[in-house]
Amino acid sequence: MSQIRDETSKIDPEFEEYMHKYYKELQDSLFKDKISKKIVKCPFCPDSRDYDYDDILRHANWIVKESKSATFKEKVRHMGLIDYLERDFHAKSKCSESPSAITPNQKVNDELIVWPWMAVVANIPVELKNGRYVGESGKKIKDKWITEGYNPVKVHPLWNWQGHSGLAVVEFGKTWDGFSHAMRFVKAFEVNKHGRKDWFNRDRCKDDKLYAWIGTDEDYNSYGLVGDYLRKHGDLKTVSDIQKEDETKNSKLIMGLKTMIDEKSKRSEEIKSEISKTDLHMADVIKQKEVMTEDFNRDMKVMQEKANEQLKRITLEHEQIKLLLEDREKELRDREAFNETEKKKLDSEKRMNELAIQEQKKADERMLGLAEDQKREKEKVHQKIIELQKKLDEKQKLELQIKQMKGALEVMKHMSNEDIEAKKKVDSIQENLKEKEEELAGLEALNQALIIKERKSNDELVEARKELIAGLRGNSARALIGVKRMGDLDEKPFIAAAKRRFSGRDGAEEAIKLASLWEDHLRDPSWHPFKVVTVGGNIKEIIDQEDEKIASLKSEFDNDVFNAVVTALNELNEYNPSGRYPVDELWNKKENKKATLKEGVQFLIKTWRSVKR
Repeated sequence: MSQIRDETSKIDPEFEEYMHKYYKELQDSLFKDKISKKIVKCPFCPDSRDYDYDDILRHANWIVKESKSATFKEKVRHMGLIDYLERDFHAKSKCSESPSAITPNQKVNDELIVWPWMAVVANIPVELKNGRYVGESGKKIKDKWITEGYNPVKVHPLWNWQGHSGLAVVEFGKTWDGFSHAMRFVKAFEVNKHGRKDWFNRDRCKDDKLYAWIGTDEDYNSYGLVGDYLRKHGDLKTVSDIQKEDETKNSKLIMGLKTMIDEKSKRSEEIKSEISKTDLHMADVIKQKEVMTEDFNRDMKVMQEKANEQLKRITLEHEQIKLLLEDREKELRDREAFNETEKKKLDSEKRMNELAIQEQKKADERMLGLAEDQKREKEKVHQKIIELQKKLDEKQKLELQIKQMKGALEVMKHMSNEDIEAKKKVDSIQENLKEKEEELAGLEALNQALIIKERKSNDELVEARKELIAGLRGNSARALIGVKRMGDLDEKPFIAAAKRRFSGRDGAEEAIKLASLWEDHLRDPSWHPFKVVTVGGNIKEIIDQEDEKIASLKSEFDNDVFNAVVTALNELNEYNPSGRYPVDELWNKKENKKATLKEGVQFLIKTWRSVKR
């Protein structure tokens, strides 16, 4: 119909004015003699038959859209008739119904009303602008009613091909608060005699104020814009049905919450049981700890008593040795007057005795220090068995020193007649020791010089290797010596695997995607699929076959793809484990191993000679 109207308006600029004129004539009931309560005849067709509402609407649409014999004036008249039928006639036909059909005392709970809650608003002011009826926007009307405390969710004006119809549907949502707002909203209009009955009352002279009522089954099942909108966006339900549905939902919710509470209670009991078990276990552990502490303190006390006894015994032995040395010194002094030779012997023995006394004093000091250490060890209970083992080692070392000292004293008792030879031996040993120290110092200096020279040589070799790699980087792929990217992923196995799974272009794309995916995995420093094992007494890192990605790769693809990834991983772990990016290496392609600098230089000289010839 909009298309016919547009085409006609292009021919005659006064089209909208004529159509509005005929609409107003119908609205003002100028054709009462031709329009009854049920539209028995078309007011513009002299030989019209009887029609009901749907038939007269189809008749008018046919004249406008399909009739080839109808004149321009007839089409304009029937357009006005369509506008009247859609906007006003249905409302008037509602007013013509018998009052007995409406039961004012019927309870709201048993009425079929539109849900979500909707109210119908009529008589919204409209005006004709540029050939179309326009009125206030739904948002503006909604904001106005919100300020009045009705809180509508949405106001939807109803439009047809002519523009604003003067009707709107007000939505209040699905909640009971929305129902309360909707009932207060329509009640306010009913109190002011602007409700449904007042709108459909043909005998009443209508003013320019709004009319509103709650959407019911009459509106839902009606023809026109209101009925179409309500059927599209709502359902017919009674308040009792909605209450029952809410009660059912609440009952299910309560049952679900009760079940959840029971489960939580059961879980709480389980946790309490676990806590009780844990408390019992903790009590056992604390008891064991107390027993261990008592045992340790008892052992420490026994060790301390043994150490004190040992210290007393050592001190007594030292005193005895000291007395023997003093007696020996006295005896030597008595023999001092014999002769000069004897005097020298006595002096030598005296010096030896003094040295022995000094050593004995040092030993006494060490013994006292050991006693102090043992006393401090008593305060370090937490070191337990490790510290006890250290004390045992120190005890054994002390006994060995005491035996050595006893042996030295026994030797000194027999040195009186051999002191000259002993002095010569000592002098010889000191001279040999000095020579050895000088020889050691020379060797250390030589070793340091060799280390510095080796470092310089290594630096020069590293730089030479880098230059050789840089020179051979663009070498032919057929050359025996070249540069290999250690850690690069070989894509050939991926291409072969993709060709077996896919065909044509898809295979190439899948191969690229798959290779790119594993390149990303290889470059990820956080992924370290290695484990440490001991082989022949040596620690070695190998691929962890149980790693999730490695296991997935091995199960999904063949050995060629798996070996390609493993090879790249091993190379990266060897050459660049921290950066995880490929590095260049001089490579012997014939033997498939790392090439030496000598091999690279020989290849370079051979190539240079061949080019020179």
